[in-house]
Amino acid sequence: MRIYHWLVLLYVAVSILSLAAIPLSNAGWITPDPLSAIPALLLGIPWSYGLVALGGSRSAVLNFVLLAVAIAMNAGLIWLLGRFLSRR
Repeated sequence: MRIYHWLVLLYVAVSILSLAAIPLSNAGWITPDPLSAIPALLLGIPWSYGLVALGGSRSAVLNFVLLAVAIAMNAGLIWLLGRFLSRR
């Protein structure tokens, strides 16, 4: 396995944990924190702010999905960049 595969796997694992903290905090399974979405927002930069603003919704589910899409876009870009650099 190449190093960029490990980087993508690490990014996805951290992203899943940060996304899981949002509903877990909301349900009260972990310490309730109104700022539990901040790590996921930071992992989705720069797409997270644009997609959430573009959605313009107060729906928590829609914003959660848009945040997951932003993180998936970053994971795809890390994978593509690693693949491109490994061919050189």
